[in-house]
Amino acid sequence: MKSLRFPQAAKMKRSADFERVYKRARRSGDGLLLVFARENTLGLTRIGLSVSRKFGSAVRRNRVKRVLREAFRLSRDCIPPGMDLILIPRPGITPRLEQLRLSLIRTAEILARKLAAKRDQDPQQ
Repeated sequence: MKSLRFPQAAKMKRSADFERVYKRARRSGDGLLLVFARENTLGLTRIGLSVSRKFGSAVRRNRVKRVLREAFRLSRDCIPPGMDLILIPRPGITPRLEQLRLSLIRTAEILARKLAAKRDQDPQQ
């Protein structure tokens, strides 16, 4: 059985990693999430979280981040590997785990197709 732990290697922490994703990313979203993605050479998908003050107090923002991390942890097997993802929840949402999980899987699959199409068009990258 595969481990469901959330490894440290799956977290984007450095601001340089975030800048690299924002600079040359593809993006996709729905009513719950906006996701920026860029391919990486690590063979695993990493996430970074960006929750603005529009969500309210630090307590509420941290709750949204916890739910997003849990949605990613439970969905890691369904998300294509080799991407850096920045997850930005839409303001006004109530963080429901299953809804965010399904949104993340759907959006990650769309972004994987976009990145593959980009790679096919420009093979030098």
